Amino acid sequence: MLLLLLQAKISFAFASTTSSYDFSDYMVNLREKIQKTWVVPQVMEEGHAIVNFKLDRAGNIVYSDIKQSSGNEVFDGSAINALYKAAPFGNFPSETNKEFITIRYSFDASIIDTDKMKTYVEKSERCLNVDNIAARSYIDLAIKELDGNPASYFLYARRHKIDKLIGDHKAAEYDLKKCKELKTEYDENRIRICKAALEKEKTSFGYFSLANAYDAAGDYKNALAAIDKAIEMTPLNQAYKRYRVEIFARNSE
Repeated sequence: MLLLLLQAKISFAFASTTSSYDFSDYMVNLREKIQKTWVVPQVMEEGHAIVNFKLDRAGNIVYSDIKQSSGNEVFDGSAINALYKAAPFGNFPSETNKEFITIRYSFDASIIDTDKMKTYVEKSERCLNVDNIAARSYIDLAIKELDGNPASYFLYARRHKIDKLIGDHKAAEYDLKKCKELKTEYDENRIRICKAALEKEKTSFGYFSLANAYDAAGDYKNALAAIDKAIEMTPLNQAYKRYRVEIFARNSE
C-alpha cells in the first residue's frame, strides 16, 4: 500500500550572463539528474524552496545557497542534498567559452495529490468564515479523494476547525480523534521510509531526516540518538547542533 502521496515538480531558471550558446540540452540533462536524486521528504503539506548554485566548466558545484527557504530545514536540506548527489553535471558545451554559470532551481512538492483535491481544499479555504457549511462540504470531498490514506490527517485537522466554527462539537471531537490516529500512522510510515533509506546509504542527512521524523512523532529519545549520529558524521554542521538543542529542550519539558 502506497502511503506517501507527495508529488514532486522541479523547474529551473538559467541565470547566467549573456551567452551565445544554447544551454537547453545541458539543462535538460541537469534536470533529469537532479530528479533522480531528490528524495522528497514527508514533512510538509506543501513545500517550495529555491536554490541558487554555481557550476564550473566541468559541471562541479562551486557554490550553493538557499535563495528562498521552504521554512523547513529538512525540506531545504533535501534540495541541497539532491544537488550534490547529482553533481558533477558534465562539461559545458565546447562551443561556449563560459567559465561559470549560475542556476536558480525550484523544488516543489505537495501532499495534495490530485488537481481535484487541491481545488476542493482551495474552495474550502475561500468559503471559511463566509459559508462554513460549504467549507466543510468541500473538505468532505477532499477527504474522499484520499480514501482513508494516512496523509489525509491534515484534512481532518482542517475539518475539526470548521466543525468548531459551525458548533458541531461531536463531529469536531471525531475529527480530532481521526486526525491523531492518521497522524500516528503517517509518522510511523515516515520513520520506516527514513530507516529504509539509511539501510541503503548511511548519510548525515539521512540521520537528520530520521531525527526529524522521530521528533514529529514525539519520540525525542530516538530523535536525539539519530541527530547525534548525524553530528558524529559532520561535526562542523552547526544546523544539526542547533536542532539537537531544540529536541533536547522538548525532551526535557
